[in-house]
Amino acid sequence: MYFAAVVIIMVTTLTFVIFASGADEEQLKFLTEYGWEVTEKAVEKADIIIPNPFDKVYENYNKIQLEAGLDLRPYMGMRGVRYTYIVQNYPRDVGEEVRANVICISGKPVGGDIMTVSLHGFMHSLNFDDALKD
Repeated sequence: MYFAAVVIIMVTTLTFVIFASGADEEQLKFLTEYGWEVTEKAVEKADIIIPNPFDKVYENYNKIQLEAGLDLRPYMGMRGVRYTYIVQNYPRDVGEEVRANVICISGKPVGGDIMTVSLHGFMHSLNFDDALKD
């Protein structure tokens, strides 16, 4: 009985490690395609709902998506997950940590942004070139 319990614990742990190690791969690939190098693991994960209809905030946020060749309108009313990573290759010193957000619907990346969290921070599209603008 003891042996069976140990095997179950080991299999459960191994399954978790394998699943957790691959959990961020699609988001990391998505960010890499835009030129971003980020931490290997998300530092934040939050459930979200894309509003239907968009309010002013989401209308403006979707403009950022459109700049990167993305569009959240097909996902209105859907539940998803926002993953947040720390950007490691932001091309300028902005005096604070820069984050990359990836919005996933059914596990597929469909949107995101680059931002800081301070009151005087910024948010821009996933396009790497946007980081070079003043």
